[in-house]
Amino acid sequence: MDVLVVVGRTPNIDIFSAFVAELKELGARVHLVGTFSEPAIDPEWGLGTVRRVATDGANLDWRARARAVEMHPHERFWAYAGADQEVLRLTKAADVIVAVDTKAYYSAWELARLNPRAHACAGLAAAQRKAQAVRDGVAQPPSAEQTSEGDSGQEERTSDIALLLGNEKLLGNKAGAVLARRVPLLPMREKTRVDMTRNLVTGLFAAKRNQAALATASSVAGRLRDTEARSEVLRTATRRALAQGSTPDTLLASAEADLAHADRLFADQDAAGAAEFVNHGLQTAFHRVAHIDQRMSPLPKRAEEFARLTAASTAASAVAAGRGRAHPVAEPEPGRPRRLLVVTDGNDNFLGLIRNHYESNPDVELRFLDITDYPGIKRLAGNRRRLLDYRLGGDPMYGFTAEQHLRPYLDWADTVFIDWCAAAAALFTSVDPGTARVVVRLHSYEAFSYWPRLTDFSRVDDLVFVADHIRDLALRSVPALTGPRAPRTHIVDNGMDLAGFALPKNPDARFTVGMVGIGQVAKDPLWALRVIRELRRRDERYRLVMIGGDMNTKASQAAAAYQRSFQRKVAPLVKEGAVERRGATNDVRGNLRDVGVILSSSVREGCHVGVMEGAASGAVPVVRDWPFFAGQKHGASTLYPADWVVSTPEAAADRILAVTADEETWAGHSRESEKYALASWDWPVVRGEFDRLFGIG
Repeated sequence: MDVLVVVGRTPNIDIFSAFVAELKELGARVHLVGTFSEPAIDPEWGLGTVRRVATDGANLDWRARARAVEMHPHERFWAYAGADQEVLRLTKAADVIVAVDTKAYYSAWELARLNPRAHACAGLAAAQRKAQAVRDGVAQPPSAEQTSEGDSGQEERTSDIALLLGNEKLLGNKAGAVLARRVPLLPMREKTRVDMTRNLVTGLFAAKRNQAALATASSVAGRLRDTEARSEVLRTATRRALAQGSTPDTLLASAEADLAHADRLFADQDAAGAAEFVNHGLQTAFHRVAHIDQRMSPLPKRAEEFARLTAASTAASAVAAGRGRAHPVAEPEPGRPRRLLVVTDGNDNFLGLIRNHYESNPDVELRFLDITDYPGIKRLAGNRRRLLDYRLGGDPMYGFTAEQHLRPYLDWADTVFIDWCAAAAALFTSVDPGTARVVVRLHSYEAFSYWPRLTDFSRVDDLVFVADHIRDLALRSVPALTGPRAPRTHIVDNGMDLAGFALPKNPDARFTVGMVGIGQVAKDPLWALRVIRELRRRDERYRLVMIGGDMNTKASQAAAAYQRSFQRKVAPLVKEGAVERRGATNDVRGNLRDVGVILSSSVREGCHVGVMEGAASGAVPVVRDWPFFAGQKHGASTLYPADWVVSTPEAAADRILAVTADEETWAGHSRESEKYALASWDWPVVRGEFDRLFGIG
């Protein structure tokens, strides 16, 4: 057995001598080639060959020598080693080829390509294990993955040598990374290319070369013919970037590749397989890191691209295809109350006033269904794969079970009101609604999720939004909302009991800026810190009170990174008294008595209840022009009076100083804010909209 050891520098003498001794005990001949200090190599080790590669280019013609000077160091080493006839002779005879250091990895890979019979590995320990396996006859033949098509097998070999390119030490070196990224673009069969790219991309991420990993995946995907292979390569890189808390440029390309393979499986009538890849595609395209846990989302600016993503896919289109209803909506039987079913999925924050109102209305019989209280229904709603399989023509048991669970509710109700266009909406619209009218309310976050793409809107009669800018975004990004079977759309404000917030202010309220809710990245409390720093630079009497709990750092790396940054920057401001953290509370009204200015620093909102409650308390609103919607037809400046809205922390400080310039000025703005809030959003104003929506009264 011949073991060829390739080194780019002198190896550790103690370790190397022990390695040679152990291999000789296995009956191996060990040959050393590369660049090293010849005096350091002891003749008594008994090496079969000691070949120091010339690095002066003497064995190259003048053209090759000139090219070598311009190469990366690792590639230059290969230019010298590959032109050495003794190295090539030893390569042809080798049973195992091992690269010891980063400079040698690329050359060892090239040498292994010249001898498909040899096993290739990185590191002396790996070489020892491989040699032991060869001696014992348990090593898998390295040529097993070759094809029989001519001599192309030499180019198509992968196995051990793919691992050389994914080595973190090699990829941690800029020149090594550049060189390694070229290799998967060489001629080879697709499985080899995919395996090699997977190792390479993983190694690049481990070496913190994320952009290089994504660029490599994109380049390789462009050369792959098989839809599943292209899907795997792009998803490997894209999901790794998302897991590390960033939105990759490959987001839509990866989702498109998943859906392309789903289309192929769907055409082959493989509903379960197609469901798996539709699920992959939607999970990637609408991943929370891309849209929820960062201060910008690609969706508002590229809504039409997201719409085309699903519209262009036959499988994704089939999932959302309108199946319609078997019977038209029927009016209630004369002489009995209208039956209203209110449905939610664990979040009834915005249903309290609605439930109280209709429970006390003698013309309404109300039932409330929280699907989290019913494990069977909850399991159905949460199982996206089965829902997708059913929508694509498979898993008839899913449809049967959903029918069994939901039919009693649908047959009873005249109107079904589903709060949140999420799992419950997707489940309910998987079943024919009978003669019941279906109303769904979409708040804000759902527009950035995959759930509207899983909802059959041909079975939704009315779709309610809390603001025009959310409706605009949904209509631009969800194809089913603009077709001939799309539901009617409405804008109805959240029902809120605002009159109870009008309590007397405490003496220092004029100089206190308040925030309600800082537990999501979307609230962007870091922007609020910039405002208070700018404000105190001009007048140190001002301080910021933050009401609400911390973010869930387990949600994603992006949320965790934001929270760490916030904690680091808020700590010194708390210490100097500029910021007060009050944490989560059930008494928002009482806390707002201390607040003279209510601040919205969010990057996106549906309607920002905290601002509306603050305004109703007499706190003067200062609202950031939410970046997700800034510059569009609708946004913060159309939802609120335009003079409430600012674009920068400096402009926010200007407005705060202006509206609190003196006690009389602040009191006047306070009264105006309270009056506007109560006239616009208080429950007595809004409840009539719900009566009209549900056909009651």
